[in-house]
Amino acid sequence: MSAPAETAFRVADSLRLPPPWEVFGQRVRRFETYFDESHLETVRGPIELEGIGLRIFRPRDGKLGIGFQATSDLSPAGIHGIVGTAEQSAKLSLFPATHVELPSHAPRIAQGPEICSVSLWDRPTEEVERYVHALLTPYEPLHDVAPSFGSVKANLIETSIANSDGLRTSYVATSAELEFAVKAFGGSEGRAPGEYWLTREFSQLDEAPLAEETLRWAQRARDVRVAKAPPSGVRKVGLPPAFLNEVLPGAMSVRFNGSGRLQKMTFEEGARIAADGISIRRDPRTGWAFGSSPVDDEGWITEPVPLVERGAAVGLVYDVLHAAAFDRRSNGSAGRTSLFERVNWYRFTARPHPYLGPVSVAVGTDGEDAELIEGIDDGIWIDQLGWPNPDPMSGSFGGEIRIAYRVEHGKITGPVRGGTLGGPVFASPGETSLLANVRAIGSRAVLTGHLSSPSLVTDGLTIAGSG
Repeated sequence: MSAPAETAFRVADSLRLPPPWEVFGQRVRRFETYFDESHLETVRGPIELEGIGLRIFRPRDGKLGIGFQATSDLSPAGIHGIVGTAEQSAKLSLFPATHVELPSHAPRIAQGPEICSVSLWDRPTEEVERYVHALLTPYEPLHDVAPSFGSVKANLIETSIANSDGLRTSYVATSAELEFAVKAFGGSEGRAPGEYWLTREFSQLDEAPLAEETLRWAQRARDVRVAKAPPSGVRKVGLPPAFLNEVLPGAMSVRFNGSGRLQKMTFEEGARIAADGISIRRDPRTGWAFGSSPVDDEGWITEPVPLVERGAAVGLVYDVLHAAAFDRRSNGSAGRTSLFERVNWYRFTARPHPYLGPVSVAVGTDGEDAELIEGIDDGIWIDQLGWPNPDPMSGSFGGEIRIAYRVEHGKITGPVRGGTLGGPVFASPGETSLLANVRAIGSRAVLTGHLSSPSLVTDGLTIAGSG
């Protein structure tokens, strides 16, 4: 592997600006494959993009004027243009802080969690092709299930950060995105086809699990065909890590950071908001977690940040601006993506803000999934909701049940779909929520996207079904 592009360093060394300021640079190579059924439709790459985001801070009327501009034009004229625009915007955009503390020390090539797949970095086209082949091959002998559509996208990202305090740091990372749907059909019973659709984000294209996973997805598509409507009412609900990944990070994104505190939307420290067994932390050094990094998007060295300990709110994530607003220091939690969207592969275009990033939920002692299911007398085990849409403002979620499994007397009795499931994620003791009423916590954590978590069983959610 070659050394990372030092995009931000080159730009920073050419600037003649009064401090403080920071430059965030990226060079990205992207490879995309799209397929319809088992036929490749489009193969693109490398799509190359290099750019920087410049942010300046200017004291004004007891506050800070914040100027930001991004560009992929790295010529002298392009840099001159964004400097002028940033200076102008700093006159109009005021933030309630008097100063910022920027990082001044970090390794020039930052080391940390495993976030870069060497094979993908060195042979991106071959690795994407190999992954697509491993994804589609298990369906060839099946007569009742076939791929419907999908795409695999891989990113090779070189990040560099520089500022007026002398910081120069960089690192490389890989990321990938999978969108895939399989359809079950056939038979003499005349049922409509069933489709199972999933999206995933990860840091490497690992083919090893695909042989087993693709057959499991095929069974999910078959189950969609025969699934019945779920029962209505408040029942125990099993929540596997893949489902929690779709809900927890989004529901926590505002209520556990300095931006939310500025808007008076966070929990008081020590407030009881989850069951006693629930502990959650920002964990940006989790190997292969989507969004892990050795430094945050302002150059601070990353570290775990406790957010919930034994059911109580204990911490928030901060970037330099929101830390300054509360006379604190950044805890290495700046990100450059929308509060409401997933991480962008070209983050240099976005302003930094407090970013939750990878999250881990502590394991419990209640066993594997099979043991958790044995403890459910009357409930369902969720596999997938259609767009659970976690609301970062309220911390609630809700969506249609795409596929789940009825559990009676500790055994799965059949698939269910339709109806809805939802509610708040956090609540005070005695109130209904996903985490306040957790009754069992699995003993093995599974990494899915942004989240490392065991399965949970809660009895505090309402199912709107058929009866």
